[in-house]
Formats: sequence, C-alpha cells, structure tokens
Amino acid sequence: MSYVFDVEDETVWSPSLRVGEWYVSLTESSARILGCPHGLHPIANDMYVINPEPFEIFTHSLHREYFSTGHPVLRAQIHGILLTSVVLLERAGIRINPIDEEQRALQLEVQEMGQSMAR
Repeated sequence: MSYVFDVEDETVWSPSLRVGEWYVSLTESSARILGCPHGLHPIANDMYVINPEPFEIFTHSLHREYFSTGHPVLRAQIHGILLTSVVLLERAGIRINPIDEEQRALQLEVQEMGQSMAR
C-alpha cells in the first residue's frame, strides 16, 4: 500500500504507507507550531491533495525557521520535512530561490531527495 499526494490531477509523490503517514503527521504538527496552514487536504485515508498556495506558505515558513536558527537540534528536526516539502513544492511548480551558499547547499540536498521520491 502507498499514499498518494496530488496537485490538481497530477500525482507528485507516492510514498509507502508508513512514509506517507509520517510526512502527514510531521506536516500537521509543524504547521501548528509555525502557526500557518499546511495545505494538505485528505481525500481518503491514504490520499491527499496539496493546495499550492497554503503549502507554499508552510514550506517558506519551514525554510525561514530552518535558516533563522543556529540551534543544531532544531535544525536537525526540521531538515527532513523541509527537504521533502521543498521537493513537493517544486513539483507543484513553485521554487524557493537560494540566496546564499548555505541555501544553495540545501538545494543540492533537495535535488538528491527528489530522486528518491517516487511519483
């Protein structure tokens, strides 16, 4: 079994059931902590539609939080969900443009992550 994440009529990610469950849970709790919408809308237990506008707000909020802190534990906690979210945002046609070397390094990690995220 697997999850399905769609943007409009296009499947942008189809992870295994466990990976999908973790991502949804982390996204919901992260959005609550950040005080912003997450843009994931359940269609079924294992299918979500991503609304690009609130999902962009969510992903930009994660990105800002990640780069505004030097706390190593907080950065480690945000890192995985940020990479996954940026991949999905890019698959929705929205890009976060890196503004410095640190952000460009993260973008390389996003590209690597995207290669392992089946559609």
